[in-house]
Amino acid sequence: MEETTNLFWNLNIDFLNKNNSKRGRTSQKEKSENKLTKFFGKKHDNDPKEMTSEAFLRHLWKKNYTEFDDPYKLIKKWEKPVRIWSLMWLEQVWQCMFIEYDNDIIMIDAGMEFCGKENFWADYIIPDISYIKKNIKKLRWIVLTHGHLDHIWALKDLLPELGFPMLYTTPLSLWIIKKTFENPKDAEKLKYKIIDPDTDILKLWSFTLEFVPVNHNIPETLAIAIQTPKWLIFDSADFKIDHTPAIDRPADLAKIARIWAEWVKLYIWDSLGANKKWRSVSEKQIWENLDELIQKTKNRMLIATFASNIGRIIQIVQSAIRYNKVVFLSGRSMVNNVEICQQLWYIKVPQWYIRKLSEEVDTFPDERVLILSTWAQGEEFASLTRMARNEHSFMKFRKGDTILMSATPIPGNETAVNDMINNLVFKDIRLITNDDIDVHASWHGCAEDHKLMLSLLRPQFFLPYFMPAKERYAHKNLAIDMWMPENHILMPSRNGEIIEMYDNVVVLGKDTLKLDTVMVDGKWTGHMSWEYVIKARSIMAEDWVLALIFKVDAKTKELVWNIQIESRWFVYSSEVKDIHTKIVDFARAKYMENAKRKMQVKDNLKIIKEDLWNFMEQIIGRVPMIMPMFVYINKDTKFDVTKDEAILWMTIDEQGGEKKE
Repeated sequence: MEETTNLFWNLNIDFLNKNNSKRGRTSQKEKSENKLTKFFGKKHDNDPKEMTSEAFLRHLWKKNYTEFDDPYKLIKKWEKPVRIWSLMWLEQVWQCMFIEYDNDIIMIDAGMEFCGKENFWADYIIPDISYIKKNIKKLRWIVLTHGHLDHIWALKDLLPELGFPMLYTTPLSLWIIKKTFENPKDAEKLKYKIIDPDTDILKLWSFTLEFVPVNHNIPETLAIAIQTPKWLIFDSADFKIDHTPAIDRPADLAKIARIWAEWVKLYIWDSLGANKKWRSVSEKQIWENLDELIQKTKNRMLIATFASNIGRIIQIVQSAIRYNKVVFLSGRSMVNNVEICQQLWYIKVPQWYIRKLSEEVDTFPDERVLILSTWAQGEEFASLTRMARNEHSFMKFRKGDTILMSATPIPGNETAVNDMINNLVFKDIRLITNDDIDVHASWHGCAEDHKLMLSLLRPQFFLPYFMPAKERYAHKNLAIDMWMPENHILMPSRNGEIIEMYDNVVVLGKDTLKLDTVMVDGKWTGHMSWEYVIKARSIMAEDWVLALIFKVDAKTKELVWNIQIESRWFVYSSEVKDIHTKIVDFARAKYMENAKRKMQVKDNLKIIKEDLWNFMEQIIGRVPMIMPMFVYINKDTKFDVTKDEAILWMTIDEQGGEKKE
């Protein structure tokens, strides 16, 4: 009697040392094994003499991974890959990527990032969609994972340029997107379809998408399984594994485990939190702590949290109403998001319980006042920052008030936030932070959450996605600890690198997508490399400013009256008269010297600018940004003067030069 036990599909142990390899025809079972062997790589020898415990264990963890020295040798000649490209920078936390195969492109998310100090007062940065615009006929649709601004905000800038392609999203994300449009008529142009993750599977052209509910700090967050012509991609989106979420349902781990059976070729993974031990605290625990604090506080209470933390906002409002407190909203984004939650029935309370912060706050008994404010990062004009400086129109803190910080500083803003908190402490108020009790939990998973996802999906290749190198490499090490070979982990080191997925391997492509920084500054949107404005702001911040205006006769090109001089931030009051006089005398002498050689005014000023650098280095040891300009005094002259020159002219290098394509 033959007794055979199949432990795994590519492992067969014959306990009676009887093999069936001499059979004349191939069974259906062997055909299946051959297909799997082609997918997973060469089978191990089944000789019982070699099946030691060490070999058995080696088999278990290597079964999903093909051994190779050069992955590019596994690519078939003329094979066309699925390409995954990110339209953002690796070190930034916002997300926007697209997947391309042949003539089809889908985009996933389109977020923004607030400008840092290096961008000098510009508003925010959006993805560079130059490649998408060049291939606009390939763009099929845009899929959104959730409604945070770092995933959707750029849509208001990008959708008009892309011709308003179809959006696939959830109700909450859709409402938040509509609120981002300043012009309601633009919001009406949106084309969208609402996703039901329990039933919907989208099939369009080369891709089939299935959606998986995961936990985050905003309801309706979805991971995406993307079936492509080259196996399956799983995009985790932003996630945490919360078995007891407060206002959402737990992540659908059963669905994730089922997707594993479809052979996940590439896992694109949210790396935030991978360098933190254990698990992220459950939102249920946070709510229990908040609820108790709200109940026991018998004076005025202010809770500061991120306006994007919609789950936390819902918790706070529900607890406040339970204890008969009136919620006053501070901050435009907070007001907008609460209104959306009310319209979608996430918040179901009588309207008069929720109000905008106004002088009305002083008409209620202290024990009934709860102010829900946007969390501040120390910004000068943020609502909470102005309260801390006693500059807010309606809210002045009094001794005994309670302030609860249900948030943590964004990395890089710690100093500004600490200054704001110190200003609050001086007011002799009761301050509660996460150091005192758990009143804030990370929106993202920690190390154990990441390990659980990796165990459930067991991908062949994986890409630690977004975040600076510290988090991405911590993520990589987690996967290695779980026996994933290092050469199956993709670690792009340059912005714009392309991931290419083939039948047998996933590699970093040899081409690089050229990405530029695209900024929004007020009503202006454009590529930073084309513009001189930010460069000029940088120079002014570091080197200060000196402006010289030469009044020139349009016909004779001689100087008329004196040279006007203005300086900022580099000449001290004790030396300003002497230094300004020396600069003007030097500039006048140089102008007259060059004018005798019949030099054009523009060329004359360029030479003066260069000479002034050396001159000021000698007399004061400090060199500012120099802006020589001239204005024609004789406006009625028929001499060769352009319309622009008749008003004011600035040297071409100060204006930034020609736009670079």
